[in-house]
Amino acid sequence: MRYRRLGRTDLEVSELSYGAARGATGTPKQFIATVHACIDAGINLVDTATGYDDGDSERVLGEALQGHDDVIVETKYRPYDGWAPEAAYTGSPQALIASAEESLRRLRRDRLDIFLGHGIRTLESYERFMSDGCYDAMVKLREQGKVCFIGLSELSEGDGTHEILQRAVPSGAFDVVMLTVNFLLQTAIDSVLPLCKRHDVGTVVMMPLNQASPQSGLVSVPAALECVRRHVAQGNLPDAPPYTDPHLFDFLQPHSIPAAGLRFVLAQRVSTCCVGMRTPERLAENLQVVDPPYLDAARQTRLRELFGSVRSQVR
Repeated sequence: MRYRRLGRTDLEVSELSYGAARGATGTPKQFIATVHACIDAGINLVDTATGYDDGDSERVLGEALQGHDDVIVETKYRPYDGWAPEAAYTGSPQALIASAEESLRRLRRDRLDIFLGHGIRTLESYERFMSDGCYDAMVKLREQGKVCFIGLSELSEGDGTHEILQRAVPSGAFDVVMLTVNFLLQTAIDSVLPLCKRHDVGTVVMMPLNQASPQSGLVSVPAALECVRRHVAQGNLPDAPPYTDPHLFDFLQPHSIPAAGLRFVLAQRVSTCCVGMRTPERLAENLQVVDPPYLDAARQTRLRELFGSVRSQVR
């Protein structure tokens, strides 16, 4: 495993990090085995949130990480009443502090390494988060030593061009951002990543396989073609070859679609690529992508030519 600097936190984080959004409720033993396999492989950053698996993600992680205090844990507070882009903003400093305290209890830790505002989805709600006491509460938690570093995650379904992060990163308010980068949504490469470099903000990439669904995620050729079809249907890509060609992705061979997806992200100037892995076997497959140059220049260029114009995320 190779490691990269997480911006001004000066933490050295593994190139691949573990996204713990799913699996803790249905298969907790497998979830714990996967966490332990990640640690054995050198992965040292785990991402979770209060709402993942209705709190079970944090709770089971708390069990899995006993004796592994060196693993960096990132968790989040969602100031909305749901996951959808149109969900109502319900943030308050009291709720944020209560969420952090509950995360500490479930994770069995005395501090949260990274604490994020979760899924900030509109400029209006971002401004509310910054002015209604929520941001000040994050700073207070950091001053109290309950949180080491603070940041934001975006909701790329609602903000495919990353307007929120383009405002947040230069503000100097945040140490870390969590953002979407994949070869079907490349907008952050030119808009946000240069800002993060300039302002020394750590970058945790989420959704490197778009949304890793078997129906339209970057998990197989049929699923990737279906996602392209949905982009075509929404007018994001032309209804013409090569986008309508069933051999569209042949140029990525011998890499599989998920391997090419992870390699594309790791070839960018990001701190870590966070990917969900349900089993140790899936982890073993993903570990095959961590060898530079990740994805060769010709394939990167072709992916940029094909999909660089896309400005919204489709699931």
